[in-house]
Amino acid sequence: MLNSLRARLLVSYFVVILLTLCIAGTGLLILLQDYQRGIMSQRLADALGPAAQQARDSLKRGLGVEQVAKDLQEQVEPSWRVLFMDDTGLIVADSQNEFVRRRLQRIAAVQNVGQFRFATGRQVIEGREMIFAAAPLGRAADSKMFVMLATIVRPVIGGLEDLARPLLIAGAIALSVAVVFAFLMARSIAQPLGRLTRASEAIARGNYDEQIPAQGDDEVGRLAASFNAMTRAVKRSQQVQKDFVANVSHELKTPLTSIQGFSQAIVEGATRDLESAKYAAKLIHEESQRMARLVADLLTLARLDTGDIPLEQQTLDLTTMLPAWVKRFRARANAQNMTLTLALDSPPNVIGDAGRLEQVVANLIDNALKYNKPGGSVQVYVGGEMRAPASLPSDVVGNARRSVPYALLRVRDSGTGIPSAKQARLFERFFRADAARVAGGSGLGLSIVQEIVRQHHGEITVESQEGVGTTFSVWLPGKG
Repeated sequence: MLNSLRARLLVSYFVVILLTLCIAGTGLLILLQDYQRGIMSQRLADALGPAAQQARDSLKRGLGVEQVAKDLQEQVEPSWRVLFMDDTGLIVADSQNEFVRRRLQRIAAVQNVGQFRFATGRQVIEGREMIFAAAPLGRAADSKMFVMLATIVRPVIGGLEDLARPLLIAGAIALSVAVVFAFLMARSIAQPLGRLTRASEAIARGNYDEQIPAQGDDEVGRLAASFNAMTRAVKRSQQVQKDFVANVSHELKTPLTSIQGFSQAIVEGATRDLESAKYAAKLIHEESQRMARLVADLLTLARLDTGDIPLEQQTLDLTTMLPAWVKRFRARANAQNMTLTLALDSPPNVIGDAGRLEQVVANLIDNALKYNKPGGSVQVYVGGEMRAPASLPSDVVGNARRSVPYALLRVRDSGTGIPSAKQARLFERFFRADAARVAGGSGLGLSIVQEIVRQHHGEITVESQEGVGTTFSVWLPGKG
């Protein structure tokens, strides 16, 4: 019966509402009874003056206190009673003949209102609470007498008799309205969660196109939006995985085909002369190196993804390290009739792994030379820049959103540029901007660069214009 979330919510709401109504009703009854005590005490005091004067007159005429009490009882409300008490607290007469010879606490204080002296209060007699108003009568039989108008206060449960019907009606109306609102509230919570459950089951079956409507900015709406974002991420991940397998298969197929073909030629004796055999062996060696580079890149990328590559945390001065990293490519640039320049502009020191950052620089320069025009130029720049780290992890820069120093590494080439439609996919694995793949490579270099930069809590962007060139910018947090 209570297997569904909606049923549990409704039951919990019903119990809470019922308890709230009971507590509110009991509290209201107690407050009303206190209010009623005050009203009753005032009414007793108002009726006491005429009753006391009549009692004095009757006693002067020689009537006994019992008779006077009975006469006065006929003139007051039926629920009241008339008592006569001496100054020791002994009740000598009771109009209802119940408390005669019982003893009450002595009246401690008597108030004066004009010429009228009286006292009000509450006392407990035989376990019952009694509200009274008393006035002194003078002396009778050598005792100071008091006449009292009193009424017994019914307990809380007893007070329900008069209020039970209106309280029950009001409680039933409140409960009905509250249950309707509780049902609507439970449905508003249960329905999105139900859709979320069905969507999760659909995703578990492999339907990654499942989306649920995200309405409102409350927790349920944000949960729906997060779920949709997660679904899209899972779908992209699955597609990336499929593309990854297809790309790896394609990248391995070409060198394997070459290796298989030339090795078979050697085995079958198709390469009869030494030069043909050397040529076949050379191609086999080149294709095996290509496979080795691909496998090494895949292994590096996988280890970066899982965090298995520990990064050294050293203080690095890029102005002293970058010239050596760039120098390795000067001979290649000269051989390709290209200009390779380096500009240093006092960047802040950074914390990181020198070997991995060298890999970033080497990959960017390699691409700049590879995809450049004949006689083109490659400019490498490193300097400092203040920027707000809003897009970076808060555990790196704290919660502050003020500008902080960054080291900026920029590699600009004068190549053919990258079409804007392809720039968004440039850091995807195995993606190449040149469809003909004339430049070679595994298509993993920029993915590795991006992962290294991310692990240094930095950011990499690309700007490119066809026919003008491409600029890669890397920001690394400066040492605090």
